[in-house]
Amino acid sequence: MPCDTETEIQEYRSHLRQLVQTRSGETPSDLPIDPHPDWQNATQIPESVQAQSESVGVPLTLEQWASLTAMQRFALIKLSRSQHENKNFLPALREFNLATV
Repeated sequence: MPCDTETEIQEYRSHLRQLVQTRSGETPSDLPIDPHPDWQNATQIPESVQAQSESVGVPLTLEQWASLTAMQRFALIKLSRSQHENKNFLPALREFNLATV
């Protein structure tokens, strides 16, 4: 379902709650939502992303970070977290045209 507008977000939330209620018999609770997630900030590279990019020999510039879409920044943040395998970080940099190595 689309989730771009506030109305669409509310409709999706309602639909998802109904699915959980129907299948589990329990009413789900909302998870906290960060109003300013790191992937929306094109002016600062998260420490985990910078550290991971340096570890694979492709340090990112702020210009490169800002040129990415929010979804691409989201992916790099997820792939750089310590609980993640990190094996797909360099392939993602390649896919986003940030690395040729």
